[in-house]
Amino acid sequence: MYEELRSTTVHTPITLSEYGQIANRFPDALNWAGGTYLMSRPNFYPMDSNIEIIDLSGIEELQRITRTDRYIEIGSMVTAAQLLDTGRQILPPVLLGALTSIGSTIVRRQITVGGSLCIPDIRLSIPTALAVLDAMAEVRIYLANGKNVTRWIPVSRLYDKDGKFVPFEGKFLLTHIRIGLQYGAYQRFLITGNPMREGNFSVIIAFQAEKTAVALGKVQLCVTFPKKGFFISKEIIGQLSGINLPIAPKTIWTITGNLKGELRKTYPSLSSLQQERALRRFASILYDLNTLYLQS
Repeated sequence: MYEELRSTTVHTPITLSEYGQIANRFPDALNWAGGTYLMSRPNFYPMDSNIEIIDLSGIEELQRITRTDRYIEIGSMVTAAQLLDTGRQILPPVLLGALTSIGSTIVRRQITVGGSLCIPDIRLSIPTALAVLDAMAEVRIYLANGKNVTRWIPVSRLYDKDGKFVPFEGKFLLTHIRIGLQYGAYQRFLITGNPMREGNFSVIIAFQAEKTAVALGKVQLCVTFPKKGFFISKEIIGQLSGINLPIAPKTIWTITGNLKGELRKTYPSLSSLQQERALRRFASILYDLNTLYLQS
């Protein structure tokens, strides 16, 4: 009666080369990073006992943080806690805001950067911050013929228009994230509600811009609705880029109204609460920017 029962097989590679060999043998195996998302799913346990798991925690190359003159490179298995401990002096404020917004200390010790990007159906704090920073993700794709290819993809393009992770051909592994060191001096990360528990009501906003003596430049804005995806509007970014400071209240009202119209067009089913939260948080960023300008 026990012949059909067996334990889940867990593979423990210690190099990317070993991972590739396992991935080629078991293309349907589940990559296991921190496990914070998978373990929180209501139907994950009891799972299929025949599943193959590849535990990524032993791959040292994926646990490094390095810096060059042009960028910071973060291994996909670096945890939120490790980033806060070792990168506080070099990380952009918008990413620090995203990291500190994550749950408790225990959760930050477990959640990994790569794992947070690869969640299939919900967008959270870290991807939002990385998207507004124009971060790039290194993805290794292991093909059925035994070969593998490496692609560098903007984080904002890892997801489709509905916010779902875009699958790759063959087995894949997200290995590194790169963040350029040229980013705006003015940055804000705002979060309303609990994205994991209230995905249909929460809003996450990341914003950055260069601030010259009298105007904004190189504006980046990402509004995230956890269950719907990223909203990055070239039109709104264009309206803010080059705008003179301080921004007149009437102009803030006009741009916020334009944002409202775009949100309605892009997400017709967006709840009134989420829409109002997004608009108010967006306007608060512009008023805050005015305050900083007048105090300088």
